[in-house]
Amino acid sequence: MNPLPPEIRSGYSPRHQLSLSSLSTHSTGQPSKSNDGGHLSHKRMVSLGSVSSTNSSNLFQSRYPSGVTSRSSFTLENASCTSSMHASGAAGPKYDRAVPFSDDPYDIMNSLDYDDVDDGMIDSEIVHRNRDDIVQQLYGSERAYLETLELTMNVFFKPLRKDAKQSSFNFLGMKKMVCTERELRWLFGNFEDIVRSQRTIADSFEKRMRIWGPTQIISDVFSSWYQLLDVYHAYLDNYDVAVTTYERLTRYQPFKKFIDAAHKNPSLKGATLLSLLQIPVGTITRYAQFITKLADSTTPMHPDYAGLLSCKQRILSIADGIMTKLQDANNVDEVLTIHQAFVGAPFSVKAQRRLIFYGQLTRIVVGTRSTSEERTYFLFSDQLVIVRPRQVDQRTVLQYKGHLVLERARVRALAPEDASGQEHCFELVSSFHGVDTLNTTYMGSSTVHILKAKSQQDKEEWIQKLQQVIDTLDAAAAKARQLAAARRIAHHRQIPANSLNIDGIRSSNTSTSSSASTQSSGRRTT
Repeated sequence: MNPLPPEIRSGYSPRHQLSLSSLSTHSTGQPSKSNDGGHLSHKRMVSLGSVSSTNSSNLFQSRYPSGVTSRSSFTLENASCTSSMHASGAAGPKYDRAVPFSDDPYDIMNSLDYDDVDDGMIDSEIVHRNRDDIVQQLYGSERAYLETLELTMNVFFKPLRKDAKQSSFNFLGMKKMVCTERELRWLFGNFEDIVRSQRTIADSFEKRMRIWGPTQIISDVFSSWYQLLDVYHAYLDNYDVAVTTYERLTRYQPFKKFIDAAHKNPSLKGATLLSLLQIPVGTITRYAQFITKLADSTTPMHPDYAGLLSCKQRILSIADGIMTKLQDANNVDEVLTIHQAFVGAPFSVKAQRRLIFYGQLTRIVVGTRSTSEERTYFLFSDQLVIVRPRQVDQRTVLQYKGHLVLERARVRALAPEDASGQEHCFELVSSFHGVDTLNTTYMGSSTVHILKAKSQQDKEEWIQKLQQVIDTLDAAAAKARQLAAARRIAHHRQIPANSLNIDGIRSSNTSTSSSASTQSSGRRTT
């Protein structure tokens, strides 16, 4: 699926490109951009930054032997030695010509074949600095991440939980609750568990950094984190519920009033509750990036080399295990972004709704060669939405033009002669249905749409995606009907079954008492 157009994403993305460095003074390094194609946007919340060694030019400064520091001193020493030899009449070396001197001050060192630089020492120093930079960046980002979690707890979670408990005891509900305790669980999920795990992680990291040095190991600290990272599975499972709960509560006036007041807190520095709830999603990806980079920057001679390789394999395995959940969370964010751009849509976002495909299509009027204006179609997991993008105050909004329910719909390719001579067309028949006052489903007249794609490839892709959604919806509807029928049968059988059980108990009791009296009379007779 192609990423959302930048003009839509830029104006309505629930993220504000929030980096942890904007919420803490402990973060090191500058954020770096990620080219993940929009599918891993959560990991951009905490960037690795550029890792480079500091300027080590002082390591390459020349060191001269004792007493030899310049060409001039060497010349004066030779000159004085020669003049003394001539003055004493001693036979000295005969020079046919003067010794030539080069302007390069390093020629003397080269002529002496003196190795001025210890390459091994320099390489070792560079490796150490690279490793230290990576560890310091991870340490800084970890402290900033924990402070962000604590800030979310203090500004949002604790006040909401206190209000929910106090409001539940108000007489006759005189005070409107900001949110219920159930909505609080939907909104934050297991956020408290994440905070406790990150406190333990930060504490272990802090202890190791107190004794950190060039030959110090850290793989044992990383290994102690893996079990603590299990809390993120539950958080990702609840993420779609959290996002849709937030979107729904923002339309409720007491909650909106609370959020607007909380967002003015200067410690947030422009962050919103939604952006703070999105940060934990990319935590495991961030760990995978740092640990992988640290393992790759460690030489085989280092005492922590084998341990870091093991940590790298383990964290990459954990990251692969949550990749599907992470991609689903990114899809939830995209759906919310699109819904925030809708204008005039008669529906809101759903926790189960996912974005499948989108693009431009043109509707063909059957019987004529006329076509309607090209529209943008968003294919979700439950419906096809038709919009017209337009600019309002330097931002793109999506003007709602209609939608098609895809349950029990049909789609097929059309030849040009069946589409008024137009190529790359397909037919979509949508059955209109709803629920009446008696809560019984009724079917209305079906609607037929002849849609034209830009190319044959686009046409085939649209048909494939539409058929996939239709099949999924039909299978889910059939399963729901089977469950409903099973419940009705069980309900009808329950009353007679209960009566039979009661009669059975009564007859059993009667038989038991009769048998007991017979046995008793028999014993008396005996």
